[in-house]
Amino acid sequence: MAMIKCPKCRHHISSMARACPECGISIDSEWAGAEAERELRKLEDIPFTVEVGSGECEPAFPSPSDAGNECLPDGEEHEPVSDVPEELPEDEPKEQSAPAEPVSASVSSGGRRGWRAVLLFCLLLGLLIGGLCLYMYYEERQREERAYELLQGCSDPQFYEDFITRYRRSRHLEDVRERYKEVSARQEEWKSLVEKGGREELRQFVAQHPGSPYVPVARARIDSLDWAEVQELHTLEAVTSYLTAHPDGYYIAQAEVLRQMLERARIEAEALVAAQRDSLSAIEPKRALP
Repeated sequence: MAMIKCPKCRHHISSMARACPECGISIDSEWAGAEAERELRKLEDIPFTVEVGSGECEPAFPSPSDAGNECLPDGEEHEPVSDVPEELPEDEPKEQSAPAEPVSASVSSGGRRGWRAVLLFCLLLGLLIGGLCLYMYYEERQREERAYELLQGCSDPQFYEDFITRYRRSRHLEDVRERYKEVSARQEEWKSLVEKGGREELRQFVAQHPGSPYVPVARARIDSLDWAEVQELHTLEAVTSYLTAHPDGYYIAQAEVLRQMLERARIEAEALVAAQRDSLSAIEPKRALP
């Protein structure tokens, strides 16, 4: 370690210092090492003065009062050394460019770190929002597919209207609209048939629309009308015809009871007629005797 002069304020500082304590300029380590070697060479070139008779020698270091004077014979003095700093060699810059102050560098570095943190936060936020939107879109498509599957075989126009109103951008929208028209037309036809139609119209409806949800209702209505006709006619032929046409009819048990009653009545009537015929046959020979 050696004492060197600051390139800016010319104060003596240590060659190990990284900045001048007076002016604050940063000191380049390579320049400081070269300057320290130059100062040491200067010290090596200083002559020694010898006092005759004393046998002692001491280096003639320059005193602070007459800096730059060397020990010379009596009566001679060096010219006073100027305070102007020596010029630096040509291969070295006259003045080191001062780097940015540490405070400014730290502020700049902190600003860059802050911007990076903001950009990272914005990126994460964008990814989060994008993922949430994608999840909501996927869930909406799943609900749409489930609603479309529930419409299979549905005969209530209200369900089709709800689907059309809720899923206006569905890829099934055209198909649902077509089916809605068909279901609505079938419902209107059924209402008109119930109000004005008879058994023949109901049978035609069942034959034309075997997959319609109104077919069970139409068959039940035909069953009821046929049973009403059986009760009105009250004949064995009518009951037999009902049992043949409606083997699983709602009135099948009552029709069986009525058939048995009518068969029993027919048997009793036939027996009565036979008895009357026999009695008449027995009376006729008696009338023939004189």
